[in-house]
Amino acid sequence: MEFAEIAPLLRAVAMSAAAGEALDLLGIAVELGRTPEAVAEDLRWLHAAGLIHLGDEEEGHVPVLRHAGHQCLAARRDVSDDVLFYLPSVIDDLHARAALTSAARQLTDEFRDAVIDGQAMSVAHRLVPAAFAGAVDESLAINLFAATVALTSRLGLQEAAGCLAEEIVAVELLTIARDDLDAQLGGGLLSADEAEHAAEELRGLFELFEDDDVLDLFDMSEPADAAIAGHDPVSRQMGKVDQRLEAWFRPFGGVNASGYYRPKGREDGDGLLPSQHE
Repeated sequence: MEFAEIAPLLRAVAMSAAAGEALDLLGIAVELGRTPEAVAEDLRWLHAAGLIHLGDEEEGHVPVLRHAGHQCLAARRDVSDDVLFYLPSVIDDLHARAALTSAARQLTDEFRDAVIDGQAMSVAHRLVPAAFAGAVDESLAINLFAATVALTSRLGLQEAAGCLAEEIVAVELLTIARDDLDAQLGGGLLSADEAEHAAEELRGLFELFEDDDVLDLFDMSEPADAAIAGHDPVSRQMGKVDQRLEAWFRPFGGVNASGYYRPKGREDGDGLLPSQHE
């Protein structure tokens, strides 16, 4: 949808929200010279894009103009669908969505070029938590590239990471996105408040993942710490996933154990991870 079509609907939502009233669908349709059915369809589109929230019955059907909706109105121009529909349910900030989409392209392109040039390990060393840097070899690096491609594809479909390795890649995406926001702040393209809000919204990625346990890996001193953590009664009670290196590429529940994923219990020597990592 173009801004000229979006703007009057966003304003109508803002007015209804301020009044604490449900949308007057017929009144909006008459004002815009459209059918109520067409207006309702466009409102559902705006909801799917994370610009508004259509109030449910318990809320009296009072809609909400989300932060991204306010940003869209303030921009007074078209916003790319690639940005609008990038994790709209968990990231309520257009600058954050744009930074994350850019980070996904940047990392994928950088890693691809490194693989082609035989330098995949250099990118892999940067991606993995420091405690595991010594375990990086060519096989692990190639599988991390596969994880990068898989994660960026899954995020584009608004799906969570499929394994721990993809969550590790996600941490790097967040780092790149935050650096992008800082650069925009330094260049005067974003205000301090805009940059701060966008950076906070980036953490919505962990809402999609349903936890931020992967960050524990970045506080470990050596790979053995992951095994120790796995035996911790509290970790077990909380249902934390196995964080040992050999489990990084095992698919999470509900993810098909195909492609580059390493099914649990599979024998060594399958080409996914060298046996010395077990």
